[in-house]
Amino acid sequence: MGFSVSASAAIIFISFLLAASTLYAAWDNSYSNVRAAQDDWYELKVSRLNTLLGLNASLGSVSWGSGYYNLTLYVQNSGETQYLPHWSGVYDGDYVTLYNISDDNVGWAENYTYLLPGETANLNVTNVGEDGKLHNLTIIFANGCWLRLSWHYNGTAVLLDGQSRGCPTEVS
Repeated sequence: MGFSVSASAAIIFISFLLAASTLYAAWDNSYSNVRAAQDDWYELKVSRLNTLLGLNASLGSVSWGSGYYNLTLYVQNSGETQYLPHWSGVYDGDYVTLYNISDDNVGWAENYTYLLPGETANLNVTNVGEDGKLHNLTIIFANGCWLRLSWHYNGTAVLLDGQSRGCPTEVS
């Protein structure tokens, strides 16, 4: 006529086992995701602490044209190995791609992939007008850190006005 008590208990027990195994799988997956996020955060923090890039000369080299100049900046890595294809920049308020100089007049002199500690990468800024205006270039690295440069033409030479670097910090 109906189920026996033992059959009902078996169904309840099997249902409990299925629910417990599902909950365990979900908990284990969530824990794995949290651990992976913590590991990524730690690696990013270490990367930011070990990022040290700057100019290895006061400004770089300048070549002159008719009413404009081309500037080559020597960016030296004194920190950990950097992956240059993930770098981008902001030049005088406009986003620039550093891998292609023809699209925005700012780009690498060579096809760099990695910048090892102690190495220097040449970054060209072309067709800069001899107008005396202050020019700014911010190079943003793959880990969010940046190198900000400011320069101007004073009528006879190109002068570096400022150089700063930093990394973002999180809010706690």
